[in-house]
Amino acid sequence: MESKIKKLLLLNVLFYLNNLILILLTINFGLKGFIALWFFSPFVFVLFTTSILESTKGRLLGYLRKIAILDFLLRCIVVVINFLVISELIFLPLYYLIVIGIIFMCVNVYLELRISKHLHLLDDQNENIDQEVLTKREIDDLCDDFASNQSILKFKSPGEKEEIRNIYFSTFSVGYSYVLIILLIGGGIFGFEFLGEKYRLLILFIAFLLLGIYFYLTNKKFALFFKDRHQRKKINLRDNLTFIIGLSIIYILQGYVHIGTGTFNFLGIFLATMFLIPTIKTNHLIRDEFHKMNKKYIDK
Repeated sequence: MESKIKKLLLLNVLFYLNNLILILLTINFGLKGFIALWFFSPFVFVLFTTSILESTKGRLLGYLRKIAILDFLLRCIVVVINFLVISELIFLPLYYLIVIGIIFMCVNVYLELRISKHLHLLDDQNENIDQEVLTKREIDDLCDDFASNQSILKFKSPGEKEEIRNIYFSTFSVGYSYVLIILLIGGGIFGFEFLGEKYRLLILFIAFLLLGIYFYLTNKKFALFFKDRHQRKKINLRDNLTFIIGLSIIYILQGYVHIGTGTFNFLGIFLATMFLIPTIKTNHLIRDEFHKMNKKYIDK
């Protein structure tokens, strides 16, 4: 749990630092070209600051969970304020956004430190809130070992070997799927923006190829991770359907509605990225299981 709090603190600071850079660039150069694409980054950043909520669901005490929710909502408020001001839907000097960002960042850091302090107290009282995740060095060593000689499988029962193989291949699929998501969304937006209508069919063709690979990896990931067939089909349908809806919104907006206009529908893209949350949550679930399973065998 401690490492998750540290990661959240880091992502929180990076989120506000990214906002600061975006505001300064907008002040000096205006919201156009590459800066217009950069405006999409806070919407993505905020989606990766939910891990403390997802990984501790049902484990955090009500009081701490409320603090964690408030911590996340503050970042969402900053995203909305930045969107409204930078897109000139409401008038407010851009320099005010810097002050607002500093204030909100300090509040976020305070809340996260408060969560960390309470979790330490609970750990001291032997309250098992969540299993500690692996260190980066442990992860690197385990992945290197599995890729080379798979010594982790030695002296394991057939059932344990299958469990280990499944979680490793599921985790590898998660990594590849994130790469494909970035290529599909970022590459699509970039392609429509800079290549224009002339190459739209080529962009769509490449997107369909990547989407086919993505669905293949997703199906393989679910088949390895979820043993219950009914649950697997349900989550597979949910994640793929919401992903397709979100991706379709982005491609329709940037590939048809706004292509060649030099404009960028920030609110539409933000709403579209909300459809990626189920996929991100499932990937977090697999990642957490990877940590727990390996921690179990390391501690043996």
